[in-house]
Amino acid sequence: METQIIEQATISQNSEGYRYSVEPFLLAHWACPTSGAKILDIGTGCGVIPLLLMSREADLAITAVEIQNPLYQSAIDNVEANEWSHRIQVLEGDFQTVANDLEPESFDWILSNPPYRKVNSGKINPCREKALARHELALTLETLVATSAPLLKPGGKIALAYPFYRLEEVMHQLRGVQLNPTRFVRVFGHEEVAPKICLVEATKGEAPQPPEEQTLTIYHPDGSYTQTMQEIYASFNYPERSHRLRQK
Repeated sequence: METQIIEQATISQNSEGYRYSVEPFLLAHWACPTSGAKILDIGTGCGVIPLLLMSREADLAITAVEIQNPLYQSAIDNVEANEWSHRIQVLEGDFQTVANDLEPESFDWILSNPPYRKVNSGKINPCREKALARHELALTLETLVATSAPLLKPGGKIALAYPFYRLEEVMHQLRGVQLNPTRFVRVFGHEEVAPKICLVEATKGEAPQPPEEQTLTIYHPDGSYTQTMQEIYASFNYPERSHRLRQK
């Protein structure tokens, strides 16, 4: 196990299998729910997004869903290690099945850094833990969005991280269930290359309008973090990280 300290939070993850990268930090920082918010995190992995959120705002009620048992157990261990079991509930299972037991229109925010790739896109990793985390073997974009919509309160928000090339598809799926995109971020690895990922926020019941567009660059040409990225990590009191964006 590898352990890193975030303010008063401790996050551990397996040294092998699926390992989170920069996207949870971007998503947790960008969404920034306010005190008292009720949040659903879909595909929580080791619980990194709930722990990041709690490290900056303790008055949250978070439900985290994870389909893979080893990652579910890791999330449970992390929540218990930080004594946040009274604030973070971790549920094991397929999101569609778990959603049946969740109260409709009960969440202020839904966050997800889900599997990026379609099944017919790219080689599927022989490690099942990595394969489920990277490819839509158990949760497609369409299913994620359609199942999420009834769980959001009116005016509630959903924030997703996907490869940039799927931006229009993400927006189309969101609009199809009356979750209207309000803003998105083009995330560049370096300034001179095409954007790697996008963060998309949509609001339930929001009148359709052109979403606000933002940009964010992770690295300088020499491989060091940009000032913006340094500030994001600093906001979680997180040590500078050496690995890159998750492989798409």
